[in-house]
This record gives sequence, structure tokens and C-alpha cells, in this order.
Amino acid sequence: MTRITLLALLAFAIILSGCERTSELIPGGAQSDNTSSATAIPTAIAIPSTVGTGTTSGTPTPSLTDHELARSVVQIQTIDATKAIARTVRDGSGVIVDHKAGLILTSYDIVNPYLSTGEDAYSMIGIGINIGDGNEPKLEYLAQLIAVDIELNFAILRITQDYQGMAFSSETLSSQRTALGTANTVNIGDKLRLFGHPGLKKPSAQSQALTVTSGSLKAAQGAYNYENATILLADAQLSYGSNGGPVFDRLGTLIGILTSRNYDVSKYVSQIRPINLAFELIEGAQNLTTDFKFSAPLYASEPAAGFDSPITNDGVSVSKPLFAEHSHDHSHDHSSANPLMDYKFVFDSGTTELHFEFLVQGVPPGAIIEERWFLDGVLQDSLSSSYPWSGSNSSLISDRITVPSTNGLPDGRWRLEIWVDEAMRSTRTAIVGRNSDQPTMFDPEFGSLANDIGQSAMAPSVSAEQILLFLRYTGMGSADMVRWDVYHEGTLAYESPKLQWPGTDAGKFWIGYSTPNSVGAGRWVFEIFVNDVLTLEAAWEGT
Repeated sequence: MTRITLLALLAFAIILSGCERTSELIPGGAQSDNTSSATAIPTAIAIPSTVGTGTTSGTPTPSLTDHELARSVVQIQTIDATKAIARTVRDGSGVIVDHKAGLILTSYDIVNPYLSTGEDAYSMIGIGINIGDGNEPKLEYLAQLIAVDIELNFAILRITQDYQGMAFSSETLSSQRTALGTANTVNIGDKLRLFGHPGLKKPSAQSQALTVTSGSLKAAQGAYNYENATILLADAQLSYGSNGGPVFDRLGTLIGILTSRNYDVSKYVSQIRPINLAFELIEGAQNLTTDFKFSAPLYASEPAAGFDSPITNDGVSVSKPLFAEHSHDHSHDHSSANPLMDYKFVFDSGTTELHFEFLVQGVPPGAIIEERWFLDGVLQDSLSSSYPWSGSNSSLISDRITVPSTNGLPDGRWRLEIWVDEAMRSTRTAIVGRNSDQPTMFDPEFGSLANDIGQSAMAPSVSAEQILLFLRYTGMGSADMVRWDVYHEGTLAYESPKLQWPGTDAGKFWIGYSTPNSVGAGRWVFEIFVNDVLTLEAAWEGT
């Protein structure tokens, strides 16, 4: 699928109507990697009772086969055992990165301790071990969440005991060592080996036996504040249960972790988070004491953050657009790591080009994709475009807007919305020149539960196990980081980590604080900081 012809015709029409007006902008040519390819087929793995020699660092020997690498892969189940019948809340995959300490690397969205309502999601984490020739994984261990990187969707689990409650011994865990590599050595087209489980909630799955999929690297995308790629795109289409599973290169070096934007059993997994981005997290987890307790931040994630209605649950996923002033020239270099060069969201006055890109996944052939541009809230018809999708299941779309004169793009807030089949899937704002609108939060309201569109579903209660603060906001297109402090009777009860702003330019959001037992009576005060500036303070008196 290409949009060059469509956009060229649009540009020609705009030129004829008078290109001297700054409001009539000319879309640039599109670039995408969405050439069709055959879907890779997962293959069940038979795990031998003995393994070859592995190394903890450097390049492993080519003798590390799929069967041997599979010994480092686990199934993860978050389980709610508080009721009469225990149930699995979420499930996915993971990889052992330190077998002596019992450390497992996976995706945070699998083990996020909260539901979208703000309630606790589970009471324990079960670890399934792959034993025997293609057999079902067996729950052998219990683990705790000890470290996360929410922005990169990484999580570290520590095995604490076996499933019968006995103390953990590393001697009972697979001795296969995982060789940590770096994704910086992998080029477009290189072969990959992707491991994961089908997923307990996949209706068509006849078995949960571990599978491996042979694929190759298709594209790469960077992000703000990172020098190298933060997302790799494989030419494979894996079941949701592969989320958190390891990706090895052809030699058997771990180069990445399969990841999703959020936990969704209807979506396939094709994205890979480079392993080198997890080095600091792994090292930090190795230095934690065994009695360390991690307290995860409680807040509205997608789709509730900023949207007035829930995103359609139809398997379609679109990442938030990224912006840049320049992009790589792909005409001669097809192995470029980052299509865009200088990711940012604030641009100087006189900027003549605004490059953007986004990842699409699960878009069916013929679906209509719309790119709607707004300048200070006003729809720009001459800039917006729509086109029927004819690409592959997972693709990286890159494009640009530009002007024919030297005056540059008009100053203001440029918001791009991506719609698929008349449902908005993602949005982000770029600021050109002036930034008169400052981040503002207002209309605070307390509650104890949230609904699927980010509103309070239940009034606050001293007997609830969490207290949530709901709010409206505007001018957050320039927001980089957000954090909050929670005080009870004047004493600091919780201090959240700094998080990349997960919402949109304007909309609604909620944050919260979860307690081990109940909120309790007294005065609760929330302070929210945007870019380290106190933006909202709200209080609730619990009686």
C-alpha cells in the first residue's frame, strides 16, 4: 500500500487553489514498511533433559538450539485466589535472566497489579515451567513483582517459593543461562527466533505448550529521550500469550522481549522491546534485598487516559504518533534503525517540515485509516487524509507535512488524530513556536472505583482498599512527566515515581493510592506535579 499517488493529487489540488496562504499546507510523500509477507507459523518445542554449554555474556555457541533456549522460557499467570475458586486474571510469557536469584524478565502489562477499575488485579503470580517434549507448562513456583519500567513496559519478577509454599532453591530451576546481547547489532532483515505460549484465553488454542516462531526484523522505531530504537517490529504474528516472551538472534543471544501496548487477548504480538533497554533494570533488581516490597503507581492507562469513550475492542492497535523535524533518507539505506531522526514535540517558529510516524497492528484489509490534523483545535481539511488499508498486519507508517514557502508552519498546537473505521485509536500534539497554553488540571472528584471511560463509578469510602482522584485537564500537549504525592493526616503516605505523561492534550485522567487493607478515616490530600510544577491539589475528608 502506498499513499504517494493520493497525497500527490491532494497536493496538486491545493497548489491550484492558492498555495500562498499558510492555511493551505501540502502533505509530503508517505513511507511505510507494510509490504505483505507470509505469516510465520509457531512450532511446538521439545525440551531435552540435558542442555549444551551456554555463557552468561558475549556470543553463545551456535549449538544453542531452539530446544535448549526454550529451557529459559516460562509461562506467567497472575491469579486471584481470594475467592472460593481461584482464577487466572492475565497470562503471558517471560524469560529467566538470573537463575540463581530466580529473576524473570517479562512485560509489565501482564503483571500490572491493578485492574482498570483501580482494584487489585490478583493475589499471587504463578510461574509455569516447560518440562518434557512439548508438554503443557506446569505451575511450579510463586513470584513477586520487584522492579518495573512502565514507560518501556518491562517488569522483573523474583521467584520466592515453589507452588506448594516451600522456600525457593535455585538448584530446582533450569540451569540454562541466558546470554544477554544487544539489539543494536541486529539489522533489518536479520533472522529472529521468537518464543512464547499461545495464551490461556485464546479459544482456538489446543495446548499451552511452548512454541517458537522463525521471523525476521521488519522495522524499528525510536522515541523521545532515547538515542537508539525502542521498538523493533517482527514480520510475525504471535498470539497474545507470547507477550513477555524472549526473542533470540540466530546464534541464540537474547536481543529483546515481545511486548504489547496494553494487555489485550484480542490483539496479536509483533513488537519487540530491545533487551539493552532493560540492562539497568535487571542490574538494579539483582542488587535488591530479598525482602524488598515494590509499590506500583495506580493511574488510568489507555484507553481511559484522555478518551471520552472506550476504544473499540476489535484487535486494532495504533501507537501514539511521534514527531521529528527530520527523517532518514530510505532511498539507499534500507537498514536504518530509526525512520525519524530527532524525536521531539516542541518545534521552533519557522519550522518548515513536521515529520511523524506511528505503528499500526491488526488493521484488516480495506479498513479506512484517517489522519486528522487540528491547528489550535480547528480541523485542517487540506492537511488531513484518509486511505483504505492494504498493508500487512503490523506496519510502521511515516509521513510529513510541509509548506512551499519559507515562512514555515503556522505557530500553534498541531494535534494529529489517527482513526480506523470511524474510531479514534490514538492522538498526540506537536507544538510549533508559541506555547501560551500551560498544563492545567481542574474539576477534581474523589472515588473508589473507575469505569471504562475514566469516570468515577463509586463514591470514595473509608472501607475501600483504594482512593482515586478523577480530574479534567487541558494544555498537556507540552507535558513530559507527571508524578503525585499522597498525604494522610499531614503525613506522606505515598510518593509516585515520575511517569511519562500517558494522556492526550486535553481530556480526563485519574490517579490513585492503594492500601493493603482499607483507606481509613481522616484527611487525604493529593498533590499532582506536571514537569515538576505543582498543578493540582485536592483533599477528601474520610469519615
